[in-house]
Amino acid sequence: MGCKPYYSGNRLNLDCLSCGLGLGTNACIKSHLKTISFLTKPWKTMRYEEFNAIELDEEKTKIFTEYIGVVRQLERLLLDQKIYGHPSDDFHNQRRQILKEFYETLFQNPALAVKILEDYSEPQHTKSFYLQSQEEFFAWKEGILDAFKKTKMYKLSLEQNDLRKLFLSILGLAPTPFSEAFVRTIPPNAKEVEGGKYSLDFGINVEIYFLEGKDTYLYVQKNPIIENLSEPLTQMLKETIEIELKKLKENVDYKSYYDEKFNEFRQHFLDLCSIKGYSVDSQTVVAMAREAANWVAGLGSPIENIALDSKNITDIYIDSQNSAIYLEHQKFGLCHTLWQYDKEALERAFLNIVSSLEGRRRFDEQNPVVDVMLTRLSMRCHLQRPPATFGDLQAALRIMKQEPFTYPEYLSYKSLTPFFAGYDDLMISLGFSEAVLGLKGVGKTAFTSAKIAAIGPKKRILPIEDIEEIPVNAYRKHGFHIGAIRVSPSDRDDVIQTSNELDLVSMTNAALRMGDACVIINEIRSRTAIQGVINMLNTQPGIFLLYNLHAQSIKDIQDRLELVFGIPASAMFSTDRYTFLKKVNFEGREVFRLVGYQFESDLEKREFVSVFNFVRGKTINDSVLECLFCKNKEASSRDLYNISLEKLSKELNLAFVPPALKRRAEETNIPINNYIMYAFFKGKLYDLIYKSFLKYKNDSILKLDFVLKCNDFANRLIWPIISKEENINWADIDKTLVESFDLLLERELKVWEEEQIKTGKKQRKNN
Repeated sequence: MGCKPYYSGNRLNLDCLSCGLGLGTNACIKSHLKTISFLTKPWKTMRYEEFNAIELDEEKTKIFTEYIGVVRQLERLLLDQKIYGHPSDDFHNQRRQILKEFYETLFQNPALAVKILEDYSEPQHTKSFYLQSQEEFFAWKEGILDAFKKTKMYKLSLEQNDLRKLFLSILGLAPTPFSEAFVRTIPPNAKEVEGGKYSLDFGINVEIYFLEGKDTYLYVQKNPIIENLSEPLTQMLKETIEIELKKLKENVDYKSYYDEKFNEFRQHFLDLCSIKGYSVDSQTVVAMAREAANWVAGLGSPIENIALDSKNITDIYIDSQNSAIYLEHQKFGLCHTLWQYDKEALERAFLNIVSSLEGRRRFDEQNPVVDVMLTRLSMRCHLQRPPATFGDLQAALRIMKQEPFTYPEYLSYKSLTPFFAGYDDLMISLGFSEAVLGLKGVGKTAFTSAKIAAIGPKKRILPIEDIEEIPVNAYRKHGFHIGAIRVSPSDRDDVIQTSNELDLVSMTNAALRMGDACVIINEIRSRTAIQGVINMLNTQPGIFLLYNLHAQSIKDIQDRLELVFGIPASAMFSTDRYTFLKKVNFEGREVFRLVGYQFESDLEKREFVSVFNFVRGKTINDSVLECLFCKNKEASSRDLYNISLEKLSKELNLAFVPPALKRRAEETNIPINNYIMYAFFKGKLYDLIYKSFLKYKNDSILKLDFVLKCNDFANRLIWPIISKEENINWADIDKTLVESFDLLLERELKVWEEEQIKTGKKQRKNN
């Protein structure tokens, strides 16, 4: 299938998307040159209509039209039987063959085509009858070479020594050295945006541009070490990758395969450079080893390097082979990139992803959709292939945080308020069941897993998932009793079991027979799964269950239960709380993942009571997560670090008592006000942590390790008091909170500084 040309006035348009060969591949270039050589109507400019249109001005277009003009002259000569001499001439067929070979090579390598024709020779004929035709043929040969060598295409090909590289350079593209894909160059109308320049590990630099006239952001990564390799080192790297890609993988442990290949390549390049006498530093060797491992055992360098930007990138999307990769940036929203994968590179990346399953699930024509958690990159990979697509390979890659979110970290993203964080901590500590809801990509899994910090190590925790998204190892490092359980995918009820994994409901019931636990079910998607969850909540009163599913309102859940799953909507009252998350964009493209609203189930009145509601303003700073049950302005404020708990306790003014909290207060005989003040107490703690992060610009302050230390002292301080006392001295508690926090922070900063000195990131100060 070749490109489809059509005219717009004196411009030639080429529909590259309908071609199927992939713009810039060797097959594409050969087909392209042949196609335009057949056209009879002249043109002055050219336009390649791909995922982003590429325009060629008259000067660049002339490179092609001039070249094609010579090709057409050659085609006419090929049809002229006279130039080959008399049919009985012994060299008649050789002449025909050499011109045919020359013609075919013109579409692949101009310099080689010239050499083929220049090297052709014949012994001089002894018969005068054939001598004249021989002389005429060689005259034609010299004329063809003379005309051909005058073309700019030929002259440029001598500089590039590669028609593909030359073709791409004319189009403003650059070849990748390890596949037939290409990298786009930064368009001339691109303007670097403020705050869009930063560095990542391994010497990778990020630059973000805005494309005027297209309302589009462009995400660019540069790898100076690899881009500036000498020609011998580039060739060494390329040959190593090509050889490794041809090897069969036998007895491979895919959990450590990438690391093994990285170490193997590092030693390989060290040895080769030593043998050949190349002077290289360790940083260059590491960069080369990583580049080779990325293509051989990973997802290719573009995706592997994007994954390094996990603080800013949430999703990577691939719509098809040969289409531009694009991504979701926390600050700039949807961004295009300069990269694309050809079919071979994409198939290899898919193979390396699916291989990590070690045969547990299939990805073939009978199973064209698969979800895989690639633990090495903490990346959830959703892959699709035919017949689920129209011939394309597609991927949506979600980058998960390797370290779980904390409440102070959510404050830094302005996702919630300090009081909401304190109240959420309270309700989780009291063991209320909760559903976390929202549309795709709002952060349901991350928010659900963040609640584990509030549960603490004093309770057994059972995350139940079909792919491992909740970062259980991070919690285990801190002494949490957390046992992850794998179940079969629960997205459909009518599929034939394709793995030996048990279903969600069976595994949950089996796990609970081993003892009480907080059960966290990630992603409920089928009638069977949701029916099982509701049954557990109704048949096992008091079960501590956290789960999430796709929904955007209470009515949405009710309708789905009744109309889709055939379950009475009244079953919803078995869940104590419903928290809805949402994605919000303000001016610009920065994406905020926020708490939208929260409801609690009122079992007596059989209704859902709204307790928090997000009120949108012109900017995120003008917006409010309004607390509906507490009239004190502090309950909806973004600042609690400097409030007086004593003053607040005396002025506490409730509009109503949240129904779930009311039930627990009646059960425990603890005053409602004590619980509310606990929420303010914890809210102040979390805000102190966040404000300290702003002051010291130290990411470790927001991390789980420090937050758990703060939670430990805070819980040991507050719970004995609110459980036993009715008239609490909040002034003393406030003073103890601030003093204890300052001591913990001082220790944390000292530990952090010592770690920086040990690792060479910081020099010790001289007294």
